[in-house]
Amino acid sequence: MSLARLHEHRRLWRAKPTLASAYRVWFDMLLASAPPNARVLEVGAGPGFLAEHARSARADLRWLASDLLPAPWNDLAADAGRLPLTSASVGAVLGLDVLHHLPRPRQFFAEVARVLHPDGRLTLLEPWITPMSWPVYRFLHQEACRLRVDPWNPFPGPGKDSFDGDAAVPWRLVRDTRPEGWRRLGFQPPRVRPLNAFAYLLSLGFRPASLLPMPLVGPLLLLDRVSGWLAPLTGLRVILWWERGTDVSAHE
Repeated sequence: MSLARLHEHRRLWRAKPTLASAYRVWFDMLLASAPPNARVLEVGAGPGFLAEHARSARADLRWLASDLLPAPWNDLAADAGRLPLTSASVGAVLGLDVLHHLPRPRQFFAEVARVLHPDGRLTLLEPWITPMSWPVYRFLHQEACRLRVDPWNPFPGPGKDSFDGDAAVPWRLVRDTRPEGWRRLGFQPPRVRPLNAFAYLLSLGFRPASLLPMPLVGPLLLLDRVSGWLAPLTGLRVILWWERGTDVSAHE
């Protein structure tokens, strides 16, 4: 991944207000999980959109935006599996589109458990596999979507680019990991909420084109919300919450 690609994402963001509108709903879901006045670590901050929104929408939070790639708009360049923070130093860790890019998810969870307060929370918003989303991610998306991917070792070969991802990783992690596995990593098992994303789908994401005219943004975002009961079948996204646990044997 290059800084030029992040600059291109920032340019498209400014040029596509429909895309920003779709993302703001997800930003607010992530921010709602952060306790008042908390120190918050954002992982995988990338082009910096969540941090910009957080600093205007939740001025009470002490925000630290981190990403593997140094960028002038982020606060910290760091590997999410080797965070340069002291133990129990943050109240919440948040991320959007992070987990399905990580080469070593186990190391990430153990490290996040280390830096969180004992009552802290990890909240991630990620792709999700449903009957509707699988063909989208498999045939229409630039990233991989391997239903049989090993979620704890998704990119075993050398030379992984930061932007390489596999949309099936979060789904397989949740499906395959037993409660005791999460507890060994320092967390309680996750809470899972699939999300519809019809507005985002028609925006075409970070492509120059869009199928979503501005007057339809509001109605489609409303449709996303009121049809949430269908999201286990039709959702493209998921929000996942992990509460900090007490078993930290994975770190010993």
